Amino acid sequence: MSERIESSPVRQSLLAEMTTFGVDDWLFVINIEVALIMGMALRIWQWFVLAFLLHFMLMIVTRLSPNIVMVYVKYARQAGRYTASWLPVQRRCLRPAQLGRELEQ
Repeated sequence: MSERIESSPVRQSLLAEMTTFGVDDWLFVINIEVALIMGMALRIWQWFVLAFLLHFMLMIVTRLSPNIVMVYVKYARQAGRYTASWLPVQRRCLRPAQLGRELEQ
């Protein structure tokens, strides 16, 4: 008897990253906030044109590396403490026994 694997159509729109006008949500919000502060509070009206051009640059950045803000935030929190290899004086966060922890002598 042959087994039939059931499948359903895959919606590509559900697999794509969520963006606002093609830009990562956080980058879009930061761009709009800076444009509003510079334009309305400091009365630098040319900043709106610069923010519009910056939006297209952020679209390219988002297309090349989605979730770049979250990647950077995780790196910024962990960068000072993370080492790719074990240190001779390392006590906390030892490697699991399956990864050769007992062979460190």
